Amino acid sequence: MSDVTPHLGLPLIAASQAQKHVTHNEALGLLDAVIQLACLDKDLSAPPPGPAEGDRYLVVTSNPGGAWAGLAGQVVRYADGVWAGAIPRAGWLAFVVDEADLYVFDGTAWTSVRRTLTAVQSVSRLGINTEADSANRLAVKADAALLSWDDVTPGSGDMRVTVNKKAAARDAGFVFQTGYSARALFGTLGGDDLVLKTSPDGAAFTTALTASAATGVVAFPASPTAPTPATGDASTQLATTAFVAARGLAFRNRLINGSFAVNQRNASGSQLAYAADAYIVDRWKAGANGVTLSFAASGNGDVTVTITAGSLVQVIEGGLSLPDGGPYALSWRGTAAGRVYPSGASSLPAYAGAGTSTTLTAGSNAVVEFTAGTVSLAQLEPGRTATAFERRDDEMRRCQRYYQTGTLILFRANASGAFGGGVVPLRIAGMRTVPTVVAANDGSGSYTGSIVFGATSPEDLRFWFGAAGTAGDYCPVAWTASAEL
Repeated sequence: MSDVTPHLGLPLIAASQAQKHVTHNEALGLLDAVIQLACLDKDLSAPPPGPAEGDRYLVVTSNPGGAWAGLAGQVVRYADGVWAGAIPRAGWLAFVVDEADLYVFDGTAWTSVRRTLTAVQSVSRLGINTEADSANRLAVKADAALLSWDDVTPGSGDMRVTVNKKAAARDAGFVFQTGYSARALFGTLGGDDLVLKTSPDGAAFTTALTASAATGVVAFPASPTAPTPATGDASTQLATTAFVAARGLAFRNRLINGSFAVNQRNASGSQLAYAADAYIVDRWKAGANGVTLSFAASGNGDVTVTITAGSLVQVIEGGLSLPDGGPYALSWRGTAAGRVYPSGASSLPAYAGAGTSTTLTAGSNAVVEFTAGTVSLAQLEPGRTATAFERRDDEMRRCQRYYQTGTLILFRANASGAFGGGVVPLRIAGMRTVPTVVAANDGSGSYTGSIVFGATSPEDLRFWFGAAGTAGDYCPVAWTASAEL
């Protein structure tokens, strides 16, 4: 029979042993040393100076010195002025006070439990605030989950989540549920194309979007493709090619001369004051209280208008430029405030910033008005979303529908009266209606008398001498034709 216990090596009292209390007390000392084991340190290679009775240490160094010589790998205790060791067995636990960490002995070495927990490997299931099962081996119940780049190691600064599947025919994706019933699937589902599917009940799914892995082309299988929407349809449907052609998107901007660059009246300078309804640059006129403004042209011809008093207005011809009713967005660059409203409206909306929108009636005239600040690249377009400013190469011709100017020379072939030389016809660009014509003899020719003029159609003007004269008479004539709204 052994004289010590098999696990802790406690001495046993022999039969008829003298001084039994010595053996008993030795056993109690060993129990006191190794039960609820808390060691002050494990990294010393020799005893510390001035130890206290009962101090315990782990001696993990392979060659300790001093009174610890020969006690390598043991739990040492200081008792009765002597260091004594106890050989640990596999499974012993020791709390190391200076590290506030728990160590476990595996039969060979002491291992930190805390560091072991930070490197959990090959766990078959993990549940956080819930229980994992054979299908959901990782289960988490929480209001939020955070995956962040590694700033501890540190890492590269990237954060990637990889979802890998065995073969293209399998699924790699995310399932979005309501009450544990699927409502959307997103991923490479049954193939390598990226797919988004939706469901009202978790049973029947509709493919809403696919992105081809081979070409990158995005398709919307559930979106309507026919029939083509009617011209001017401002709904949120995806537009077909025919719809785009029908809307005539080359005329997105329903303002004419939105860049303020066409200037047949030659307005220029700073702090120019205009009375109410006076036209300035083409298609733009002073508001009801007049306007005071300045012009500044950029290198590409765009003009920035600075309004210091009053307002600047354009009346839009509804029958031509607003064939479609519905929402229209007004945008511009600059600090001015703007608004758009039906022509003749009794109650006007407040001024607002760029991107404001309103609903206009098909075929009815509308007014765009700016006040107090800078404005350039003004645009009014169908819909509620502003897009990039539309530049057109026929802006002058669009302006000439409302206003034109020019010069000609009248010449008298004979002296037979005012009609000597006949009536001079002039064909002009077609205007909105029969224009109001203003003309004047500039007095630099041989004939300085009056002239007569008029319009016979939206594109035909006539001029002749207003009095008799001599053969060979001539005079330069400056004229304007206006069909403004």
